[in-house]
Amino acid sequence: MDTLTKLSLQAEIDRELRLVDSAVAMVRRGVATRVTVANLPLGTEVLESARARAKLHRLRVTPVWSTDDSPCALVIDAGVGDA
Repeated sequence: MDTLTKLSLQAEIDRELRLVDSAVAMVRRGVATRVTVANLPLGTEVLESARARAKLHRLRVTPVWSTDDSPCALVIDAGVGDA
């Protein structure tokens, strides 16, 4: 993998984690009881980091898998622990 591809991949991972951070903040502050972050091409790759970030606030991240090759979604809610 060349340097540009690695940088692009890292930029996408960072973008998806920023979306997760925003969703975590919404649930943590009580703005929403559950937030779904959809259309994450790298959802599988960011899942464990997303769970760790949510767990800091006693929130849960649950992946939603598609039956085809569509990107996954992550649901953040006020449950405790990992799904």
